Amino acid sequence: MPRNIIQQLADHYVHRYGSIELLKFEAQMSRYFAREYERWHGNKELPERYGVSSFEGCIARKETLAESIDHYNKELCIYQAFLDKEHMAYTMAYYGATAKHTEINNSLSLEQAQTEKYKLIIERAEIEDGQKILDLGCGFGGFLKYLLKTYPNVTVTGINPSTVQTKYIRDTLSDFDKSRFDLIERYISDVNEDVMPHNSYDRIVSIGVLEHISNLDLLFKYQAEILKAGGKAFHHCIVSIDTLPQLLSAESTLIAKYFPGGHIWPYAELRRHNTHLKFIESWFVNGMNYWKTLDEWHKRFWDSIEYLYPYYLSIDEVKDWNEYFILCKSMFLPDNGNSYGNGQFLYEKI
Repeated sequence: MPRNIIQQLADHYVHRYGSIELLKFEAQMSRYFAREYERWHGNKELPERYGVSSFEGCIARKETLAESIDHYNKELCIYQAFLDKEHMAYTMAYYGATAKHTEINNSLSLEQAQTEKYKLIIERAEIEDGQKILDLGCGFGGFLKYLLKTYPNVTVTGINPSTVQTKYIRDTLSDFDKSRFDLIERYISDVNEDVMPHNSYDRIVSIGVLEHISNLDLLFKYQAEILKAGGKAFHHCIVSIDTLPQLLSAESTLIAKYFPGGHIWPYAELRRHNTHLKFIESWFVNGMNYWKTLDEWHKRFWDSIEYLYPYYLSIDEVKDWNEYFILCKSMFLPDNGNSYGNGQFLYEKI
């Protein structure tokens, strides 16, 4: 890595991955979140107690939706610089850490750990060959592509409002039989029955989507309409074990800079949504898995800095990405990942 680039960035207080300055800052941020998690330890108040409800309003806040989507519409080469090469998955990879066993499997590559996540989701979502599956908020299409490669008789629909991500998906799926997949470039609230007929899917899967949803009840009602009788919905999203008031709405946190309108729901909140679909089971996925994922992204980002700066990213943009990785890592690290991680939830249409 050329020293002149590292020095240029350091002169503007943008320090590289692994530097003393950055490690010190990350430790400070982690201590802050550790204090916050301890402060709210055991708090099981409902979000309504703090003026936030997952049963009211639009599916997503329209005033922040465009800004949120903009995060996913950065130059493709930026994401290619740090995401895994196999799946381009922009969500947690699974390194085997659980509530009882918080150690991560460092022998796994990022690519392998993303595959392990897909295997875990397939098992818990009870996905089988021959099913018709909706990948809700399909990102760069990693899970969609994995399903098509793994099961010769599944058909998959992906929905995603990002033009950058949907173009990438179309390019990478060009070798597959087009009758086996469909791609809808819209936000879920803009899709009508002509596009997604009622009673048409065996499975709905979302990975890293519910953080962007304001009215979960409305989303679950929609899912119940498009699922077949006996069909199941599986959701994977970031959660806190306790109710953390400041994280219920992104606008009260630093993360609003990157994901405006976002929400971190308490783990128990999703179990309250048992009206339109029957709640079956849930699993807490230890946050150390996401810490390791983010740390690998952060390292790969800096390994590619000569390529990214100054051709695709300005100094301010490098600083923004650097702070984004640190902020997110610092949230998952405290309490060995047992306070803040991912939740996985399975529902069934009766």
